Amino acid sequence: MKSPLVELTEMILNQLPPSSRFGEEDAALVHYHRTLLLEFESDLVQGFYDTIYAHAPLRAVMQSDERSARETTLRQWWQRTVTGPFDERYWTWQVLVGLVHVKHGVKNPMMMGMWGWLLSWLRNRLTATVGESEATRVLGSFEHLAVTVQALTSESYLEHYLKVLQRTTGFKPALLDRLVQSEINQLLEETRTSWNETETVVGKLSTVS
Repeated sequence: MKSPLVELTEMILNQLPPSSRFGEEDAALVHYHRTLLLEFESDLVQGFYDTIYAHAPLRAVMQSDERSARETTLRQWWQRTVTGPFDERYWTWQVLVGLVHVKHGVKNPMMMGMWGWLLSWLRNRLTATVGESEATRVLGSFEHLAVTVQALTSESYLEHYLKVLQRTTGFKPALLDRLVQSEINQLLEETRTSWNETETVVGKLSTVS
């Protein structure tokens, strides 16, 4: 019998278009460059957490004495990512990250922003070491990895957040869904009304001018 985390992992992966998700060709390319990529580890980890601690909202979710432990976790992730394998255990680990993010208050924009930093950093370092053409190929694989991991982590974040709400409130999933839909419809209507009023004012001003 599959665990709930494994089932959630499979559900999320199946929703991703095959052309967008990380695949066997991507894994092979990362494996081919594994020696070089492992050499990047120390500089990548240093830059990653320098960026986090330089940004107040990100720094606020970190404990002042936990940088060393967090750096160790990132090193472990990088080593596992570069050396593989990209199996069920690896992808389920990324889903678990979403649960950890809920616990520590790491928001999805923070996670996505740091993925953007990672890809930019890799592009610069790869271009300097293997040339622009090969760097573009490798970055393509890491972009597929980013899409896949972000999907797993962000959807896991949402799913676990909703489960916590269900357990603490006692609401059935269907009732919670109806409440969410009702609130969304109200927000959409308020937004449409606000936009219509803004367009009316802009129209009047343009007529006067």
